[in-house]
Amino acid sequence: MDQADKLSVCLTFDFDGMCSWGEVMNQYSPTPMSRGEFAARVAVPRLLKLLAREQVKAAFFIPGHTVDTFPELCGQILDEGHEIGHHGYFHEGPVNLDEAAERQMLEAGLAAMERRLDGYVPVGYRSPAFDLSNNTTKLLIEYGFRYDTSMMAQDFEPYWCRTGDSMPRDRAYEFGPEIELVEVPVSWSLDDFIQLEFVTSPGVFLPGAHNPRDLETRWLDDLDFAAEEVPGGVYTMTFHPEVIGRGARIRVVENMIRRARERGAEITTPAVVAERWAKTAPARQKARVGA
Repeated sequence: MDQADKLSVCLTFDFDGMCSWGEVMNQYSPTPMSRGEFAARVAVPRLLKLLAREQVKAAFFIPGHTVDTFPELCGQILDEGHEIGHHGYFHEGPVNLDEAAERQMLEAGLAAMERRLDGYVPVGYRSPAFDLSNNTTKLLIEYGFRYDTSMMAQDFEPYWCRTGDSMPRDRAYEFGPEIELVEVPVSWSLDDFIQLEFVTSPGVFLPGAHNPRDLETRWLDDLDFAAEEVPGGVYTMTFHPEVIGRGARIRVVENMIRRARERGAEITTPAVVAERWAKTAPARQKARVGA
């Protein structure tokens, strides 16, 4: 298989630690905090051991609060050759932040990495809860990011991000200009947390009742489809250590690595995918009305 036709498989892990339980679930008591602690105490070390054994590199999207709380473990992730991406400071979703507050959040996350990880500067961003504000993409360009991985306009192909989109109610959607920021697309259907975790809090209910083997079948079917139908595409799987690293669920990661190799796919990081795609990407389009 020609290199250009190979599927890229990105194993990505949102290492949220405790902050997502506070910010998203509004739960600050000891038990939800312990669920976040499990990620650092058990799951991330377990996953790093698996990745080292399989000799594959992954990407970890980590809030600044988690970097501050577990700097040695985050340093180990880098030392073992994995990518770390920006994931907010306290797992804040940017949608309801004004530009000044979003800028402060970005700077806080960057500062935590610079402070705790010997000046490390991430090139990729993933929004907590896979959602962006109207200011996010232009801010990412301003702060030197090369890619985002939060949006869903493609399933298995990167594309250029835009800024300045508008959604009037009385006329066609208005597309802003494409910018030099690569989107490495994600999907809620390729995310483990919403499928496997039990959460009950005001405004949030997740039953966590799915069989991991059933999900594995669905996820591997999508990997097979991407390998067969999207030459040179990218399959981005979003895992959470406290979810996929608990007990036998980690076998799902092992089986995904095995299937990727059977399909002749390259297991790599979003940073590598974004850099490679940008070199041969189509020219960016100017603002336009309608598709």
